[in-house]
Amino acid sequence: MDGIPNYLDDDDDGDGVSTSLEAVDADGNPIDTDGDGDVDYLDNDDDGDGIPTADEDANMDGDPTNDDSDGNGVPD
Repeated sequence: MDGIPNYLDDDDDGDGVSTSLEAVDADGNPIDTDGDGDVDYLDNDDDGDGIPTADEDANMDGDPTNDDSDGNGVPD
């Protein structure tokens, strides 16, 4: 998706989440969180809400609910 062959790419779908950190099931198999037919490591919108995964956790701390993109001290 980002022009880099997946076998050379640490982030196969270019969403800012390393492929090695994308969601897997208990057996280590990749999962499709939003049920759109694309496993998360190849899906640039893992939860299917229309917002690219890369844009959902601006401060990259693993919690998209505490981002403050306008810097006003209040999460968006």
